[in-house]
Parts: sequence; C-alpha cells; structure tokens
Amino acid sequence: MKVIVLGASGEIGSEVVNRLRAQGIEVTAAHRSTGVDAYESTGLSEAFSGADVVVDCVNVTTTSADTAIDFFGTVARNVSTAALSAGVGRVVCLSIINAADPAVNAKFGYYQGKAAQEKVYRESLPADVLTIVRSAQWYELARQMMSTLRLGPVAAVPHMRCRPLSAADAAAALVGAVTTAPGGDVEVAGPHVLDLADIGKAIARRSGSPRWVVGIRFGGTAIRNGGLVPERPDVVTTTTLDQWLDAECAA
Repeated sequence: MKVIVLGASGEIGSEVVNRLRAQGIEVTAAHRSTGVDAYESTGLSEAFSGADVVVDCVNVTTTSADTAIDFFGTVARNVSTAALSAGVGRVVCLSIINAADPAVNAKFGYYQGKAAQEKVYRESLPADVLTIVRSAQWYELARQMMSTLRLGPVAAVPHMRCRPLSAADAAAALVGAVTTAPGGDVEVAGPHVLDLADIGKAIARRSGSPRWVVGIRFGGTAIRNGGLVPERPDVVTTTTLDQWLDAECAA
C-alpha cells in the first residue's frame, strides 16, 4: 500500500504519517515545503502517481466563512480531480462531526468551510472511493483557543458542548480508516461529553497559566447546546481528559 498524506506538516497529519510508517506502510508526506500545494493544485499529479490512498488533512486557520469555503472547497475539488486522473483507489478526508449541519455552522465560518469540503468531495468522487472521517473536537483545541484569545493573565475559550478526544486518538482512527476496507463514513468521539471552556480551565489549573480562563459565547446556540455531540459515534476513544493532561504535563 502506498499512501499520500496531504497536510503532513500539521499536528494531525504528522501523527498520521508516523503511525502509518510504524505499520510498515509506504507513506509520502506531502505539503508545501515538499512541492505539493493542494490549494494551488501544484504537484498533486506527481504525488498521486501510483498511490493507493490519499489522506486529506489539509487545514487553514480562519474564522472567515468566505476564506474557509474557498480554501476547503478548492482543495477538495483539486484533490478529487487529481485522484481520479491518477486512478487512486481511495480518498480519506478528515472532517468534523456535524460541521455540515446548518444549525451548527450558521455562525461559525470555519465549519461552513468543512461543510463545503464534504459537499465537493461527495459530488466529485464515487461513494466507494470516498471515506469521510468526522472527528469530535480535540482536547488540544482548548489550548489553541487560550493561546489565541488571551490578554495577559486572562484567556477566553468558547463554550462548546462536545465529546472531545485527543488529537493522537483522532489520528489513530484516521489510520484505521486508511488500513481497513471501505465501509462508509466514520464518526470518532471521546469518552465523555464536556464543555470546551471547562477543558481550558482544567489545562490552566494543571499548567498554572493563564491565571484566569473565562467561557465565552461564540458560534451560535447549537454549538453551546450540544449540536456537536454525536448520537452514536462509530469509534469511541478511551483517553480521558485527566489522562491526556497527565501525559501533557509529563512531556
């Protein structure tokens, strides 16, 4: 099996690359510094030649709906075209649970981009070629939010009721989708329903910084009130928040 991982320099992409290689699978880590730009459609044809599976972990950091829709939609279109041309057997795309639900993404531009990504892939690729792995939010997201929304000793984290998991567990589920026979889309979530703001507060207590974490309203009522919580996830990971914090503090 030959696997191409797009967005391989990112947090989830690099973890997927390492886990696949640990299983003895031939992997090409594709990103801009290796001459592959999925948004500009640069280097895709060459990278996909002879590939069995393409994994889309490409990401953009934005809260703008226009930017997210353009980026994710363009990448999905370019990847689909190149994959079909190269005869790639499967495309596995990382997405977010319920991001395509209009009630969830109405006031969250990034999620509108993920919805556009899923739509383009579904319209461009045969069902037996495409697998969408939808993950719940990662514990790491709270830490990222605290870094972005911080002023001195105070940081803010949006209230997001979700069923979070570690990025490493999300990567493991993505690898599982790559190495097993296609059987439809996959939803992966963590062991407990939590508020992302509470995760931020737990991180601050363990690390001692920032001094204060406040929960804020952002992204609409559906995000705060459980619209991100899956009803029956296909994969339930086992790493709890406390276990993740223990590992983070030890690192």
